[in-house]
Amino acid sequence: MDREELLALDNSEIAKMLNDLIADGKSKDEACAELELTAADLTKQNIFWVKDKFLARAWSGYTSTKRSGNEYAQAGDGWRGEDVKDFKGREVPW
Repeated sequence: MDREELLALDNSEIAKMLNDLIADGKSKDEACAELELTAADLTKQNIFWVKDKFLARAWSGYTSTKRSGNEYAQAGDGWRGEDVKDFKGREVPW
């Protein structure tokens, strides 16, 4: 498999291949070199080195599950109803 075919794969498949090389005793740099991947390639594919293994993120950007505070209901017939509280438990003023 050449480099173009490798980069055409899903990022979870690439991460699995890299983790298989890590399991065989290779270092992070050796695994990347064997598959001819650079740090820029990994970043474009959303593959990151976390706690001694490669992780593939499903999408780029902000992926936090923590509430941001932008979850307020709309005024009037809001999509969450009338008795809505914000992420800190305060009543949302109408």
